Amino acid sequence: MNSENLSSYLKASGFFLLAFFLFSAVTGQEIIPIKSLNSPYDEQNPVFSSNGELFFTVGFNPQNTGGPIDFGDIWYSKPDNKGEWQIPQKVSDLSTNGLDVLVGFSDALTAMVYHSGQNGKKQGIHLYSRFGSSWNYLRPLEMGNFKNNGTHFSGRLSLDGNVLIMSMNSFGSFGNEDIYVSFKQSEGVWSSPLNVGSQVNTFAQEHSPYLSDDLQTLYFSSNFQENRRGKDIYYSQRSGSSWDSWTVPTPIGFTNTQGSEMGYVKFPGENNAIFTSTQNSEGFGDFFIVKFQTIQPLIVQVETAITEIPQPLENEDLPKIENSIASEIKDTLKIEKVTVLQVIPEVRIDSVSKIVETIPEETIIETPISTSNRNWNEVKILDAQTQSPIGYKIEISNERGIKREIPNQNQLWNELEDPQWVNLSISSKGFIPQLLDKNSWIESEGKEILLKPAVAGTAIILENIQFNRGTSDFADAKSIQVLDDFVLFLKENPEIKIRLEGHTDNAGDPSLNKDLSMKRASKIRAYLTINGIEFERIRTSGWGGTRPIADNNTEEGRTKNRRVEMLIEN
Repeated sequence: MNSENLSSYLKASGFFLLAFFLFSAVTGQEIIPIKSLNSPYDEQNPVFSSNGELFFTVGFNPQNTGGPIDFGDIWYSKPDNKGEWQIPQKVSDLSTNGLDVLVGFSDALTAMVYHSGQNGKKQGIHLYSRFGSSWNYLRPLEMGNFKNNGTHFSGRLSLDGNVLIMSMNSFGSFGNEDIYVSFKQSEGVWSSPLNVGSQVNTFAQEHSPYLSDDLQTLYFSSNFQENRRGKDIYYSQRSGSSWDSWTVPTPIGFTNTQGSEMGYVKFPGENNAIFTSTQNSEGFGDFFIVKFQTIQPLIVQVETAITEIPQPLENEDLPKIENSIASEIKDTLKIEKVTVLQVIPEVRIDSVSKIVETIPEETIIETPISTSNRNWNEVKILDAQTQSPIGYKIEISNERGIKREIPNQNQLWNELEDPQWVNLSISSKGFIPQLLDKNSWIESEGKEILLKPAVAGTAIILENIQFNRGTSDFADAKSIQVLDDFVLFLKENPEIKIRLEGHTDNAGDPSLNKDLSMKRASKIRAYLTINGIEFERIRTSGWGGTRPIADNNTEEGRTKNRRVEMLIEN
């Protein structure tokens, strides 16, 4: 594309902003352009990292690897100290001559990037590992019969890291690009893409899908209306557990114009969304912020009909009874037949099942007993050296790593009634934090938890940081929570320097084991430094299998030997 042709694509910025200000006045909703991110080129597919950076694809930028005809390289930006987005920078390590789209992060330091098949990277999704400001190539994902027959690709990884939602032209497409879903099978292995069905996908183009955190609502763009305008943003909800059964798509409020709107994504931790619009932009997209439209979950509407049941129900045949009504069930009540009419949004269950046969006691789901009026035996938090009580902070977290600070132990016991809270961390300035699971805390009732002082020579095994076997990839959200606790620990104790030592068992090639142990220690350092800890405060070493702490002849011993230790240095 020569400069004369390219100039015809440049955006008329003044008319663009004026159009949106007029549009926001009509809708009553404020729509704010992100001026520092927008360029005369095509900004698409925004994805947030765990530490608040924004990664996106920019098409036809002369600075792209393939020049002004390049369909898209990966760029990124992050907020400065005042919360303003910095000027975007190209991520050369993640970019090729073809279309490149970052779809998400399998962990805080591992990016998943689609490549269209240039520069020796086969078409598909590939893994990269972050090291400082660089990205190291790891490997392609195995995705069965993955095949993109078109030039467009967009997609995102779900919050839990187990579902990929994608737009492309592939097997079974109903028209142009359709939306597909793929599921994680094991580390690096995903299922073949599955078309989500004709309720969402049409003869037209369905682009830039995004799943809500609970995996129940799909936001996407489509031009199926044929109304002489570009793509609009819609939402649709899953009808049950199937991935090919969805409600009729409904337009999102406040965003849609005569141009094309795409890439609708919620800001992490905020009630705002970012999206792209081409209104008055000669076909290229700019980023805007608008209030995020949260969609209420679907609820099943039921009707009841009294039915005689000739034989007692077996346990597995009993209808599932919600906790909210279970406490009203008495031993003498009988079950009434429940007929499901339809699944519709924003309705309440208007009737409660009656009973026809006696319910066996073990089938009743009991409402948890409140602990608000119970007297629990306090767990003492002590200095491990002096055995003296110390001040401390408690945070609880769920499997996704979402945290909440708890003011006191009595409140903690109440919060632990909610099954979503599975872990808790205990920290104190000047002491090494501890992460416990819920059961460990319950077993500690009336006992003591000892925190080690953060003094030179103190060493601990980072037991809750787990890696996928044979790799330096973090295995779960619990590992990330431990790392987040240590980020806070190091920020609260800026004088402390540490050494991270990686260890393996003795199975396999000794030189490979030493390399792997070093990579794991370095991966932890990379996470700490990217979250604000100075690189010079953290040293690393890898010992392979040369320093076992348990018997390598047993699986239990080998598991103990595969570890990372943290040592506080002078």
